[in-house]
Amino acid sequence: MNSTHHEPENGLPARIRTALSALPKPIRWVAVAVVGSALVLAGIAMLVLPGPGWLAIFAGLAVLAAEFTWAATLLGRMRSVATRLWTTVRGWIPRRTTGSAEPDQAP
Repeated sequence: MNSTHHEPENGLPARIRTALSALPKPIRWVAVAVVGSALVLAGIAMLVLPGPGWLAIFAGLAVLAAEFTWAATLLGRMRSVATRLWTTVRGWIPRRTTGSAEPDQAP
């Protein structure tokens, strides 16, 4: 494993790699490339059409990361950007404390 690989050993790409390990390498490579690319392209289309576009793009990258280092690197970068974005958005949302909210009183 090289240092640019961002996916943990028990992540989805590792599980996909394990599930496809019985196939010969050329067939596995083609299957991963076709399925992963189809998911990414469908996700891109779903960005403007109804459907879970970003979810399909992440799933396609996870499938591609099972065989391609560039996809694992891109998936790791996208995951870190999404985590930072989520942390920022969570910082904007005011936290509610349990038990301190008073019920509305009628005049």
